[in-house]
Amino acid sequence: MTLFNSPPSAYRTRFFLRLISAIRWPFSLTFLLLRIFGSLPWHLQVVAYVTSFPLWIIITDRYRNWHNGKLAKQHGAEIIPCVQGRWPGNFDVMLRMARDTRKAYAQQTLVDLLDEHHCDTLNLRILWRDRIITRDDLVMRTVHSIRFLAFKRSADGEEMMAPFLGRGVFVTNGEEWKHNRAMLRPFFHRERISDLHIIDECAEQTLSILTSASQTNNVIDVQDLYSRFSLDSGADFLLGLKPKSLCARRPVPFQARLGAKGAATDDEFGTFAHAFDHIQIAISQRSSKGIFWPLHEMFRDHTFADAEIIKQWIIPRVNEALLEKAKRREATSLQNHEERTLLDTLTEETEDEASVRYGLLNVLMAARDTTAALLSFTTYFLSLHPEVMERLRQEVIEICGQAGRPTRESLTRMSYLNAVLNEALRLFPPASAGARQAVKDTIIRSGDHDRLIHIPNNAHVMYIPIALHRRKDLWGEDADDFNPERWLDPAMTTRLSARPTMYIPFLQGPRMCPGQEFAKLETSYLLARIVQKFSRFELVPEALPKGAAPPQHWKSKKGRQTVEQCWPRSSFTLYIKGGLWIRVYE
Repeated sequence: MTLFNSPPSAYRTRFFLRLISAIRWPFSLTFLLLRIFGSLPWHLQVVAYVTSFPLWIIITDRYRNWHNGKLAKQHGAEIIPCVQGRWPGNFDVMLRMARDTRKAYAQQTLVDLLDEHHCDTLNLRILWRDRIITRDDLVMRTVHSIRFLAFKRSADGEEMMAPFLGRGVFVTNGEEWKHNRAMLRPFFHRERISDLHIIDECAEQTLSILTSASQTNNVIDVQDLYSRFSLDSGADFLLGLKPKSLCARRPVPFQARLGAKGAATDDEFGTFAHAFDHIQIAISQRSSKGIFWPLHEMFRDHTFADAEIIKQWIIPRVNEALLEKAKRREATSLQNHEERTLLDTLTEETEDEASVRYGLLNVLMAARDTTAALLSFTTYFLSLHPEVMERLRQEVIEICGQAGRPTRESLTRMSYLNAVLNEALRLFPPASAGARQAVKDTIIRSGDHDRLIHIPNNAHVMYIPIALHRRKDLWGEDADDFNPERWLDPAMTTRLSARPTMYIPFLQGPRMCPGQEFAKLETSYLLARIVQKFSRFELVPEALPKGAAPPQHWKSKKGRQTVEQCWPRSSFTLYIKGGLWIRVYE
């Protein structure tokens, strides 16, 4: 078994093998020099070996800087500005990022670093390794599209995510990624997503829960409700699974405890949902600790318990779905093409249970978390802006009536609904950040004064769509404000047509989200049904679990965090810490 294909639990072994690989050259060179120049007392030999490693780091770091500068100059490019921390290897910057990941507004630490250095692309140089962060849309376009093959998912990222997503589409590269992507594409075909039956079925259950809460004047966590809606509809539509999460117990207002992301419940589904969320948080924390995360988990794998809970929850449901399909095939002898699901394709591809399970988890995460985030933040904005809610309600009723079911065609005619969703996606794109690794030295064009910059080989490039979407030079002085009207302004339409890269809520290029149309269809349909029936949302922050309220010190900061009435956080996708507790009014 190769090192790359070793199981996720072998991360400790891989860490020490990498450590040995890192010290072999300085130690070998020291050994050779001692043999050439004669023996030294043992204590001096120890000193020589100990000091050889930091000396090697200094020498190789100086050489790398010289080499990168020479290469950039040859191509008329510039070196990306670099953070100068107080500690060697910018260790203090790494600690700041790790600390702020737990306490700060979503991605705010990275935005602050860019602001402090007055640039849109910055090299953090964490532990003498190139860690580039950017909110430059031209840099992102190069990474995602123009020079797509020059960047890949990093081996570090694959190792961190393996216990949760295995070798699925969100982890892999090259031919393996192409194969995974090709399996997904047919199930988002335009003809398939025009069938609203499954979405309507789950929407009816969601509306029933909201109606009950309205009639009893109860407070409800709609983030939790939307997560269940998107899980049930997405799993049924794509996989033929019936999680029935909308029927499970929901968090109790004013009594719920804080879960991994939102509020928690203790039933079977609640245990699964907590594990599903917590494993994403654990992997995000690994990322904030950089290459040393295996040391933090030397005696306990922080993802193991969650991975086991997820496995025990999903396997019976997969087996049940496969049994039902086998019965239907036996009864009809042929399977209708429209009845095929991704689960059918996965089980035909392989008999390996883990491969099927990881394939499903990649899809379930995307289907559940992104749609739930969009619905949650849209509802949050509608509760803060009743005038937007009123106008949206008028449009939906004009087109669909008080009780008519929206069709795909009618949804496309709702320009204000689309404007509201676009504005929510602008301010809170579900995938607020992502990363790629350069596989070779690359010269790319930057939007900073229209210049060329050099991306070194092996550099990690972290792109931040949430920061791009709030740039005042692109979106105006009101970039931090929720204003759906901007999407109806012809000037903005012209600007977006000329520079479409300034708005990438579903990314761009070959790795663009294949399910974006399905996600927008789900969201538009449910939102239209909700505003048909309900006229107002009211935030109830008192119902938040302890520790979920936005910190008071945000009010003295800058940007949206000064006025935010929820706590946006990010793991794989954005979410609202502690949930979104509201009252709904018919």
